[in-house]
Amino acid sequence: MNKEIAVVTGANGRVGQETAKRLTAMGYHVVGLDIAPESVAGVDYRQCDITDLDQVNAVAAEISESLGLIRVLVNNAGVWHGKTFFEITPRDYDLTYGVNIRGAFFLTQEVSRRLIDAAQGGAIVSVASVVGVIGSGVTDYGGSKAAVINLTKSLSKALGPHGIRVNAVSPGAINTAMGEKVPAEVRDKLIATTGLRRAAEPEEIAAAIAYLVGPDASYVNGAVIDVNGGL
Repeated sequence: MNKEIAVVTGANGRVGQETAKRLTAMGYHVVGLDIAPESVAGVDYRQCDITDLDQVNAVAAEISESLGLIRVLVNNAGVWHGKTFFEITPRDYDLTYGVNIRGAFFLTQEVSRRLIDAAQGGAIVSVASVVGVIGSGVTDYGGSKAAVINLTKSLSKALGPHGIRVNAVSPGAINTAMGEKVPAEVRDKLIATTGLRRAAEPEEIAAAIAYLVGPDASYVNGAVIDVNGGL
């Protein structure tokens, strides 16, 4: 029997790599998407800039036609530039929203359309952030993650009747390349207000994503799970 297909965006990041490992262990054929020419995750891979909707549509079609129906989508790709409100340019803004929400929106649309046409259910999991609720000094990033949270809840209603579950995880500080870009004083303050007094490891975020994909979460839809150590 052919394995079911799972697509993970931002697959070269640490959370993406760990998520790909988890889903592979669960029996999925994982296809990673990222902007780099090559994969570092050790899985099937397609180079894709998710801000380019022609690329998004083309890669979704190619995967579906060559491997089979995409049953799981993990919207993990994200960018963070670290600029303050008055420093942010239109180009910064467009990139942040293009990667963090617009790309996720239209890739989800493409995957969901194919699932509905095939009368098959599936699972969509997006990576949000605690700053989507509490706000961020990097204002466009916080806004984009708030949009991820609202999109998750909205799509759970639109896609739920078709058997497609839509959920999100909402991390706090994570030990990733993006997390290391956060100024030390900001990161230290965030960790100091976290119950466990440490940042998450990428494996811990991937574990929550895997739960939402798996059968134990069969009645979980429209949920945003906080994975923030008790912030």
